[in-house]
Amino acid sequence: MNSRKVSTTMIVQPLWKISDVAQYLGIPLKSVYSMTGPKAVIRIPHIKIAGKVRFRKSDIDLWLDQCTVVTGNFLANIPAEIGGRFNRN
Repeated sequence: MNSRKVSTTMIVQPLWKISDVAQYLGIPLKSVYSMTGPKAVIRIPHIKIAGKVRFRKSDIDLWLDQCTVVTGNFLANIPAEIGGRFNRN
């Protein structure tokens, strides 16, 4: 029986703590805590591991892109390949 080793390459992102996210977003720790609650009006993507709240930077960046509100002629000044990631509402 021939067995082949399969090589998989995974890029593992370090998980952020609440303080890391608060610093990245420039908002108070209390605001980040409240956005992780089940009744929060604005929910931030997070992971719970053994009762601890953690975040992936890629999830936060995607969430920020999805929350971006575009007004006026904002898109007129940026290339279409970049502008396509913004909501046009």
